Amino acid sequence: MDVSEAIETRLEIREYAEEPVGTADKRAILDAARLAPSGKNLQHWDFVLLDDPADIERLAEASTTGNWVGGADFAVVVLTDPAYGYHDIDAGRAITHMQLAAWSRGVGSCIYTGYDEEDMRSLLGYPEDMTVSLVAGFGRPTRPLSSFKGRKAREPLSAIAHHGTYGGELDL
Repeated sequence: MDVSEAIETRLEIREYAEEPVGTADKRAILDAARLAPSGKNLQHWDFVLLDDPADIERLAEASTTGNWVGGADFAVVVLTDPAYGYHDIDAGRAITHMQLAAWSRGVGSCIYTGYDEEDMRSLLGYPEDMTVSLVAGFGRPTRPLSSFKGRKAREPLSAIAHHGTYGGELDL
């Protein structure tokens, strides 16, 4: 699958099949995050992979918005340095790379940002100068990826893109 097809078809997946994701795929997904751009190329992030079922369950319990992660095969917690005003943007760039790399390998994902700080720090042991920007759960979708094609409900480009000025007709 090329990147254009991944962008056109990828959806947020919160239900996962029992089929495990292999080590090579997990490594490739993490490596995609490492290769993402960051502000001033500071790479002020760390990525914590959780794939032990007990850890995944603790992650679900620490979540206030992503209890579904308990069904994921694995999760990645993106830690950033909040001293940089763009830390969440950089986390978003890294997770986008991970999600597209995952989708191209037949792995679905979804993110959440709501969590109990004390529970997360206890689970992960990250330093005080870091924060959890987001958590992503990953796993094999319960349906084939081909069944997701054409399911995105998006505004047409002409409704959201402008040329020259706001309201300028896009004539591309």
